[in-house]
Amino acid sequence: MSLIIAVGLATAMLHATGVIDLRKQLVKQVETMPALAPHLETYRTGQDAEREIAEVQAQLEQERIELAQRHLELDARAEALDAREKQLAASQEEIEKAKEEVMQLQAEIDAAKAGLLELDRLRSIYAEMRGKDAAAIMGQLRPEMIAFLLAEMDPEVAGGILTNLEPKLAAEITRMALTNKK
Repeated sequence: MSLIIAVGLATAMLHATGVIDLRKQLVKQVETMPALAPHLETYRTGQDAEREIAEVQAQLEQERIELAQRHLELDARAEALDAREKQLAASQEEIEKAKEEVMQLQAEIDAAKAGLLELDRLRSIYAEMRGKDAAAIMGQLRPEMIAFLLAEMDPEVAGGILTNLEPKLAAEITRMALTNKK
């Protein structure tokens, strides 16, 4: 009996260390027994099914990992798109403000052009008048305005108007014209 126990222990030790595979040996023995053969077939079918289930589970886990990675990529892309959308909205707002400023500046330029055209028209009217009559009307204007109107006139016409203005006003306008020329 102790010999059987010793052989059993030695076999268990060899199996535990991986030197022999008792399962294969046991399966070979069971295959030779006709009464256990149907049970062995069921056992093998179960093992095959377990292997297939493990493979399917591994595939499903791999697909889950890939889907999770794809989900993270899509989230990152969505965040990037949201940030770009906000940036574009801010840029669009800046463009709209700049457009309004340009339109306002254009309106100011148009108004200034219209004012200059009106001044040119007034300058032409004053240039066609006699010096005494033009001086009588211009004497009621601010000196800066008179200097501006006379600046672009023919020197003889401007001189005729200046001689008919009050001497103090004519001197101030002359001083302004000289200051502006510097």
